[in-house]
Amino acid sequence: MTTAAGRAGCWLAVSLAGLAALTGCTDDGEPRDPPPPPAASGAHSSSIAVSANGRVVYVVNPDADSVSVIDTAARTLLAEILLAPTHPAPGATGEYTPAVMPRALAVSPDGATLYVTGQRAGALFAIDLASRLVNSVAVGSEPIGVAVSADGATVFVACSQDAEVVAVAADRLAVTARVAVAPAPWALGWSPRDGALVVTHFFGGVTAIDPGDPPWVRTRVPVPDVASRGDPRLAHGQVRGVYDVAWRPGTDELWLAHLLLGTDTAQPALDFQSTVFPALSIVHAGGPYQTTLSVDAQDVPGGDGAIADVVSGPHAIAFTSDGRYALVADANSEDLLAIDASAGVEVALLRPLPGHLPEGIAIAPDGTHAYVDQRNTSDVAVVRIDRTAGGLALAVEGDPIARLAADPMPGALRLGQHLFYSANSDEYPVTQNHWVACASCHLEGRSDAVTWRFVQGPRDTPSNAGGMRGTGFLFRTATRARVQDYWHTVNNEQGGAFDPENEAALLDALAGYVNFAIPLPVPPTTDPALVARGRAIFERADVGCATCHAGPRFTDSGQGNPALALDGEIWLHDVGTCVTDGAWPDLPSADVDGHPRSACGLDTPSLSGVAASPPYLHDGSAPTLRDVLERTRGTMGDISSLSPADEDALVEYLRSL
Repeated sequence: MTTAAGRAGCWLAVSLAGLAALTGCTDDGEPRDPPPPPAASGAHSSSIAVSANGRVVYVVNPDADSVSVIDTAARTLLAEILLAPTHPAPGATGEYTPAVMPRALAVSPDGATLYVTGQRAGALFAIDLASRLVNSVAVGSEPIGVAVSADGATVFVACSQDAEVVAVAADRLAVTARVAVAPAPWALGWSPRDGALVVTHFFGGVTAIDPGDPPWVRTRVPVPDVASRGDPRLAHGQVRGVYDVAWRPGTDELWLAHLLLGTDTAQPALDFQSTVFPALSIVHAGGPYQTTLSVDAQDVPGGDGAIADVVSGPHAIAFTSDGRYALVADANSEDLLAIDASAGVEVALLRPLPGHLPEGIAIAPDGTHAYVDQRNTSDVAVVRIDRTAGGLALAVEGDPIARLAADPMPGALRLGQHLFYSANSDEYPVTQNHWVACASCHLEGRSDAVTWRFVQGPRDTPSNAGGMRGTGFLFRTATRARVQDYWHTVNNEQGGAFDPENEAALLDALAGYVNFAIPLPVPPTTDPALVARGRAIFERADVGCATCHAGPRFTDSGQGNPALALDGEIWLHDVGTCVTDGAWPDLPSADVDGHPRSACGLDTPSLSGVAASPPYLHDGSAPTLRDVLERTRGTMGDISSLSPADEDALVEYLRSL
């Protein structure tokens, strides 16, 4: 840790007009009169919240389809409120898919109602806290963030798959408005200056919405990527995984928690400490700039030490009431980071936490304790906060509070989940020095929406959602046959030290989680008639889509070789997308057993959940599904006879998969 002053990253220009609109300034830069502040527990969306009197903690259980109510004085579970008829259970073939998957919650200003988003249920749940009765309303595909207006009249929900923010009337639990926004809206937070609702986008950017009747988009401000500073181990890269947004009390600073992905670095220089960087971006209203606080590799000249310890996967931010300190829950390195918000430097790091996968944090009203949502271990850690002469001290206080009477997820899947999300190299050999987890690139078990410069050529990150079962071979040129083969990725890109023979049980647990407990995305809302028309087009022999994209997972990979023997028959295709020129072309390679692969022969990817994994093609060169049709016209099926309306229908069908 360090107390030296400094700012990591760099100063980046953003639109002053956009900042003024976002933070509630008039055209001449003067602040508008602030509205009444929202309820403290609803100031931004979170997986965990504390009641106004500090006596109760509420936390979602995504893997158990429930919400837990915890007594902070007795440190015991008061109630577990089910949001589905029963807890999840493994299916006939072993898959573990929650029906609701609650993700975020907010308490109404009067403290009477708890609002919870159900990602897989597509619903907003309203829990009467006195009676614990549950009501719900359908809002859209994959709702994540939730926030309640200051008067308690309206609840806003970010529906990530539909690219909408939905307004719900609290008194009758009915949808009253839908606001179209940029893709993947995620976290929600209230501006303290003018009452604007701020929406993060998971793959970069924030949008400010006027919450009036009807609500409308005021402005969208990008969160700029951070340019290289020479050495690839200094923090830089593309903004991804914008998990949280919070306004710093007493200021006009908007803080965002996210990652930076160093996609400009090519192998073999690409390593564990140049791939992914944790970051906090701060948008200021007082000037046309953004500050980015991040982590640099510790042995590189030029690092300025804003965050001196290596951490990984910032998921949640909470401020002390005076705005002096920010506490950040790091999901992958499994720790709690304290930042002096005025100086922009780390002042404390609490590692390890007593549990795994911290996804949320809430600070008690009196500021003496923080409560950390530890999803993987199904408990809540209690952290003592003490002000010291040097700043702040954090310490775990007592045992974590169990929040489930019994965990419905099988233990082997819990272990696999821990391994998938963990960058805690003190515990498992999955990385070096807390840098990288599987989930650092496979965000939410899906994709990071970037293209990496690997030795074989440019490679878009594939999604793991739905598991690899039934999808045939792995990697773009079928160079691997099973998830356990990913120990090569762990040891190469992540800098880990997996021994595939002596640690086979860990690899099996990791593979089990990927194959059985990362559900397919819920498709975006689609037009049923258009989907039916598109399916008929997809299946037409003259169009040819179903020739390669066949079967339940829409791929011919492995059909000629169901045992997935790497020395057997491998069906690869040249569909005209091979990169043959430029600085980083596709090159011949070999599979894990040394069998050769041509540069342009590509394995057919599964189309399951395809709407949630742009960009497309092996090199990420197609931003949208329609771009895929254009990029492969004449080489992957025959769409030349299709009208624009037919293409619209075909795309709608693909979005529904």
